[in-house]
Amino acid sequence: MEKEKKDIEKRLRFVVRYYKEGHLDAEKVWKRFAAERGIRRPVVWLRRYWVAAASFVLLLLGVGAFYLTERNQPDWVAVSTAEGQVKEMCLPDSTQVLLAGNSSFRYDRKRFGKKHREVEMTGKVFYEVRRNETSPFTVRTARTEVTVLGTRFQVNERTGETEVNVMSGKVRFAATDVRQTLVLTAGMSAVYAESEKAIRQQDEEDWNVFAWKTKRLCFENTPLKKVIEDLSTYYQVKIVNCTTLPDVRLTATLDNLSLEEALTIVNQTLDVCLEVSDK
Repeated sequence: MEKEKKDIEKRLRFVVRYYKEGHLDAEKVWKRFAAERGIRRPVVWLRRYWVAAASFVLLLLGVGAFYLTERNQPDWVAVSTAEGQVKEMCLPDSTQVLLAGNSSFRYDRKRFGKKHREVEMTGKVFYEVRRNETSPFTVRTARTEVTVLGTRFQVNERTGETEVNVMSGKVRFAATDVRQTLVLTAGMSAVYAESEKAIRQQDEEDWNVFAWKTKRLCFENTPLKKVIEDLSTYYQVKIVNCTTLPDVRLTATLDNLSLEEALTIVNQTLDVCLEVSDK
């Protein structure tokens, strides 16, 4: 008996150090333990060590639960822009991200690149994704998701709709609330309209959707109405045509010009009068 007692004492001495009085109802636990094993006479030393061991196990369970909870909490890296502001950032996989004004972007530092590369955004963001066939790159908005392996594209989330424009490579465009997927390649665009619950592909290529990034507007036999729309979007002003000439078309490239320079070129080329509206 004495040898058995010393052996148990040796095994449990470590956990006794962690026992805190009052953290466990020792009497209640002991009675249940003794009843299950048919122990009728009190064994004080064994009961004391058993309670200490139980307390230590509870301590380990608590620490383990806390660790698992903390480990599963996301560690967000977030960037946002104000109106008219442009920000560039490089992700851990060397993917380049460019945010237009009034946009936000974030990713979970803990999970990014482990099995998937997932990011979330609002507003307008251009991506130049580093190719990785074992880890797809997914962009999530409130209503859609775009998945790629490696390409250059932008996502523009507006009120009620999300537009995707592909500069190079291939992307898969899907909406989260409808069973519809569209594959887009270079020069292609598509829009998901929340009111229609559908994705529709744009019929014509429009490289000017990237003008805010490239600083270049390209027109090739473009109707004046479309020229005015692109100029207004790029320079963030309202431009109006003060002439009553019939619709004319423009072929020109405006490369990193000021608003005044761009209007001068268009007005002189087409013999029109485009002005910035005060309204």
